[in-house]
Amino acid sequence: MAPLTHIPLQRPDHFNFATDVVDTWAAKSPSLEAMLWVSHDKATQKSLTYQHFSQQSQRIALLLEQLGARPGDVMLMVLPRAPAWWEVATAGLRSGILIAPATTLLTAKDIEYRSQRSKATVFVGDATSVRKIQQVRHKCPSLRVIIQTEGQPEAGVTGLYKAIEQIETTARHFRSTEDAHLLTGKYWLNLSPGKLCWNYTEQGWGKAAYSYFGAWNCGASLFVWDDRGPFNATTILEHLHNFPIATLCAPPLAWRQLVQQQCQQYYRKNAPRALAQCNSAGEPLDSTVIDQWRSLSGLTICEGYGQTETTLMCGNYGGFEVRPGSMGKPIPGVPLYVINPAGQETPANEEGELALLVADGDSPSNFFGIFDGYVHDNGEATRNERISTLHGKIRKWYLTGDKAKRDKDGYLWFVGRADDVINSSGYRIGPFEVESTLKQHPAVAECAVISSPDMVRGEVVKAFIVLTSKYAKAPRDQLTKELQIFCKTNSAPYKYPRKVAFVNQESLPRTTSGKIKRAELRKLEWQNAKSENLPKL
Repeated sequence: MAPLTHIPLQRPDHFNFATDVVDTWAAKSPSLEAMLWVSHDKATQKSLTYQHFSQQSQRIALLLEQLGARPGDVMLMVLPRAPAWWEVATAGLRSGILIAPATTLLTAKDIEYRSQRSKATVFVGDATSVRKIQQVRHKCPSLRVIIQTEGQPEAGVTGLYKAIEQIETTARHFRSTEDAHLLTGKYWLNLSPGKLCWNYTEQGWGKAAYSYFGAWNCGASLFVWDDRGPFNATTILEHLHNFPIATLCAPPLAWRQLVQQQCQQYYRKNAPRALAQCNSAGEPLDSTVIDQWRSLSGLTICEGYGQTETTLMCGNYGGFEVRPGSMGKPIPGVPLYVINPAGQETPANEEGELALLVADGDSPSNFFGIFDGYVHDNGEATRNERISTLHGKIRKWYLTGDKAKRDKDGYLWFVGRADDVINSSGYRIGPFEVESTLKQHPAVAECAVISSPDMVRGEVVKAFIVLTSKYAKAPRDQLTKELQIFCKTNSAPYKYPRKVAFVNQESLPRTTSGKIKRAELRKLEWQNAKSENLPKL
C-alpha cells in the first residue's frame, strides 16, 4: 500500500459538528447508515441513518432549550451503549452545550463529585443512573434538569422520548470543534463512507469520542453492541463473523484475550466477515500479542497515541512499516515532538517529553485538534505548557505529561508517564481517588496508591496500607478482601486495588514535609518486577 497523501486541515471560521457533519451527510445521502446497533441479548438490531440522528438531535436540542439549557452549560451524561447516547450528545454539540460523558460504573458518590466539579446544570441517564443522581441531587446545587432515556420517570424527571414527540425538526445552530478528528478517522481508523467501525470502549472514556467524531466525519458507520455484562472475547469474534465490521479498535486487554487458545480455535472456524483494520490504544501492547494476531488473522494491530484533551497525535497508519511496540509516527499535520526540559527537540533515542508545538515565534500552529482548557478549573488544572527560546525564536509547547523516545526513522516509543495517573486496561485512575476511598475504612490509618505491572492489564492499582491499632492483628488475607470489596462498593469497581501491601509508617518514603513519595514507591515496584519478567511499559 502506498503512503497516504496528506491534505492539511484548515481551521474553519465557523463549525458545528451536528450541522456541518451529521446534517451534511443526512442531506447528501439520506439512506447512509450512521450506526448498526445490536441489543445486549443480540435479539434486536437497528440500522440508523445520519438522517435519523440529524432529526433526533434537532428535536432534543429544542427540548434542552425549552428546559432552560443554554450554550456553555454542562450536561453530564451517564448512559449505556444505546442510540440515545449519540442522539443526546449530537444535540448538545448542536446547541453549544458542553457534554460530559461518564462511565455507567460510577456510584452515586462518584456522580455527585462530577456534578459538583463540573457545575453541571443538566443530567441525562437511563433508569439506573437517574436513581443514583436522585440519591445525591440535594448535594448538587447547580443541577436544574434531569432527563431519563428509558422507563417511567419519577416526578421532577423529564422522559426524553415522550417529551420530543411533538417537537419539529428545526433547531438553532452553534459552534463546536470536533472536525479535527477527521484525521483520526481517515488516517488511523482507515474509514470512509459505508465502512463499519467497532470501537470496543465504554462510552465514558475519551476513545469513545475518537470513534464518534472520527467515523462520522468520514461518513462511516458505527457498530454498537449494548454490552452490559462481563467481558467475553469469544463474543467479539462472534460479532466480527456475523457483521461486516471493517475496523476494530479495542484496548490491549481485549487483544490479549483474543489471541488465547480458545479464541484462536473459534476464529479458525468462524473467520471475520470483513475485518481489514485493527487498532489498539490506551496503553502499549506487547509485540508478542501483535505477532500472534498477525499469524492468526494476517492483520497487523496498529497502535496509536492521543489524549482526551487532543485528537489522535501519532499512530501506525498508511503504507509505512509497522514496528511492534512503537506508537508509530505523528499523524500528518500534527506538530508532535519529543523535547527536553529546555524545550528543545531531543536527538534520536534520547528520552524526553511528548509535546505539541502550539506556536513557533509569531506564527501559531495550524493544528487545532487540542483543547483550550478545562471547564471550571479554578486554576487547579490549567493546560500544562512551556515556553522555550532557540536561536532567539520563542516557541510555545503543550506538554502531554508522557515520556517517549524517537528513533532515527521517526518512530515514537512510549517510556512512561510523568505523573502519578494509573492506566489499567485503558482505565485512567487517579491515586487520590482510591486513597480517599480507602481512608474511609476504619482499618486504614494511612495509605499510598501506585501502579504495579501486570501481565494482562499492563498495570494495576496497588495500595500500601498502614493499619490502625484496632486492626493491627487482623488476618491479612481476610482484610485484603474486605478492603477490596469496600472500594468496589464505595467507588467505581474498576478503581479497587488488585494488590495490597500492609506496611509500617516508617517504611514509606516521604518528603521533608511528611508527604509520601508515590514516584519513589512506583520506581521500586517496577524495578522489582524486572526479576519476575513482568512488562516494563
